[in-house]
Amino acid sequence: MIIGVPRERKTLEKRVVITPDGAAELVKHGHKVLIETGAGKGSLFADEDYKAVGCEIAATLKDVWSKSNLIVKVKEPHEEEYQYFREDIAIFDYLHMASLPEMASVMLKSKMTGIAFELVKAHDGRYSLLDPMSEVAGKLSILNGSYFLLSQNGGRGVLLGGTASVPARKVVIVGAGISGRAACEVALGMGARVAILDKNVRQLEKVKEMFGAKPVTVYSTSAALAREIPKADLLIGAVLVPGAAAPKIITREMIRSMRPGSVFVDISIDQGGCAETIRPTDLANPTYVEEGVIHYGVCNMPAQVPRTSTIALSEATLPYILKLADHGIEGAMKKFPELKSALNTYKGKLTNQAISESINIPYTPADEVLK
Repeated sequence: MIIGVPRERKTLEKRVVITPDGAAELVKHGHKVLIETGAGKGSLFADEDYKAVGCEIAATLKDVWSKSNLIVKVKEPHEEEYQYFREDIAIFDYLHMASLPEMASVMLKSKMTGIAFELVKAHDGRYSLLDPMSEVAGKLSILNGSYFLLSQNGGRGVLLGGTASVPARKVVIVGAGISGRAACEVALGMGARVAILDKNVRQLEKVKEMFGAKPVTVYSTSAALAREIPKADLLIGAVLVPGAAAPKIITREMIRSMRPGSVFVDISIDQGGCAETIRPTDLANPTYVEEGVIHYGVCNMPAQVPRTSTIALSEATLPYILKLADHGIEGAMKKFPELKSALNTYKGKLTNQAISESINIPYTPADEVLK
């Protein structure tokens, strides 16, 4: 199989989906790997590193798309790539289709195959390709939030950990999954006082197992959110419904109740965000002020640490890329349930119910289209 790796086009996105070590494994299995020139530069991998393990360097985006059977990349296709969609090609990346109805429509019209990293569900129930970037985003949410709390950035001018004589500040985290627990880890490490909310009691138990009595764990209800959010200097949204648009559980009134200069970082913005006041931003212009609160809605936070993120992502995705390449796209879908669960589009059909409900396009179950 010919596997194409384009350079990412999203603003300041410096990750690449596969390292030279990972590419070497694909070549070892008899596949051709086509890397767009400069694709690895932001993660400190040179074209020569890929050539040394048997990859071919493509001069243009068109070359990568036109010559490949399978496109693997990090983020959803850029508008610049839509023109290369076709029926006999598949893409494997973070599609986040529930928040991108226009992209979904173009993919369906082209009849290309779309497989989403974020929906690959391992045998143990984990979303194994979402987890590594969720951890990175969770940790970065605290670093970015604390940065925008600085007075020169418009924030309240407070230090999360306080000092020997000044009390630590409050971080409220909504969601106790992978990203929420990662945010909790860094916030506690900085000396902040932390409250973390979730509807899943088992997730709250995991927080206690990891951090003991340091964070306050709260069962999430509208009333609990309304009590905790006004106390937050830094609010983190870490709500995930795999494949579907994130529920808007943080209301405008809750945001309005926060003190001016407080910061809200929404990790769930890739899926549309979990607050009524949030909208996507990018790394060039990451924030805006709404109801007196600094909002941070960057959809690709892990791109800020591309070397770390690329290595973590490549290690997670490589086994699945190998399955697709070794067994063929349709063969891998039929053989491996974890890949079938990640199928979004196939032969002009939408195959995921949660996405269907989010973007109001009818769907056909994957089992029916793969007969």
